Amino acid sequence: MQVSKKINDSYSKDLELIKRVVYKAGQIAKDAFLKNKPQIFDKGGGHEVTSADIAVNNYLSKYLKKNRPMYGWLSEETKDDNSRLKAKKSFVVDPIDGTKAFIDGTIDFVVSVAVIENGYPVVAVIYNPIKNEMFEATLGGGSKLNNVIIKATDKLSVKDIKMIGYSRKFKKLKWPQMKCFTVNSMAYRIALVASGKADATVAFTPKSDWDIAAAQLIATEAGAYISNINGKVPTYANSSTSGLGIICAGKNLHGLLLDLTYPIVEKFNTSSDKIKEFGFMATKSEDRKKIQLLHLVIGGELLDPNKSEFKNLNKLDFVGAYPDFHSAHIAWKASAHKTVDNAHMRYFILHAHELIDPKKDGIIG
Repeated sequence: MQVSKKINDSYSKDLELIKRVVYKAGQIAKDAFLKNKPQIFDKGGGHEVTSADIAVNNYLSKYLKKNRPMYGWLSEETKDDNSRLKAKKSFVVDPIDGTKAFIDGTIDFVVSVAVIENGYPVVAVIYNPIKNEMFEATLGGGSKLNNVIIKATDKLSVKDIKMIGYSRKFKKLKWPQMKCFTVNSMAYRIALVASGKADATVAFTPKSDWDIAAAQLIATEAGAYISNINGKVPTYANSSTSGLGIICAGKNLHGLLLDLTYPIVEKFNTSSDKIKEFGFMATKSEDRKKIQLLHLVIGGELLDPNKSEFKNLNKLDFVGAYPDFHSAHIAWKASAHKTVDNAHMRYFILHAHELIDPKKDGIIG
């Protein structure tokens, strides 16, 4: 899509502002995550919010509104004032997308911010502060991860694709065999598809504007295609902020997944007992069961302090194994004094559970 230079400059300025503010907001979330003692509140309907969600939301609101006072505002953690329906441009914000992951102590949560113009996202940033992954996109400007251009994959068959979603649901629907893994944050799921780290994601349950607005632009600018489960591209100038489930994949694969989804949607719409026939489609507590986490803290002298090759593997310092990131981080910080007299000495936290259980299903490899 051709975008004029004047518009491009506007998007670039918004992008730089958002990246700066989102990075600092991410540090608020990171600090709260490392302390591992968030206050948790029940918003009703089984939805939880933490003190960290609120703190991040307040920071984003303060600095984004201060710099763009004419923009409308929509956030998961702010009452909708409908300013987004009147303003030429609006922010759509999810302070912490993946609150359940945040509460469970897993690192798949992100800060998500988009700018909406004429009903569509034109600037987007998604940031995972624990992994230090900054996804970004502008309309017509492509997508990047940590300043490196990213492209989505596009498979010609559903069989054996890397799918982000709940395997229990796909097996019940008799879909082809896929390599499934779960990620709580919808925005992060889509960003992973955009970056080629997964081939597709399908979510059958309803999603809100703040779940997908930023991710939509990042995905489409990376060459992926995104729609709701009816095949329609989401828009963001509607009175309701709630939509249908989402399909995101490369263009060819998206069509194949949509073909599998259409019969399900049609049957659901005509079902006389939706709970009996489709109750299994709901996300259940066992889907987010806590798989044992394993963090290893190790250190050693590097050949080059800017690279990851150790001078002597036989002299590695094994600090310990830890069941959560918080305790691993404490051990890592405590080891820092050993690097004072040796500039080549470095300590690392290895998320070993992600290496031995990449699908996050409790099964090795």
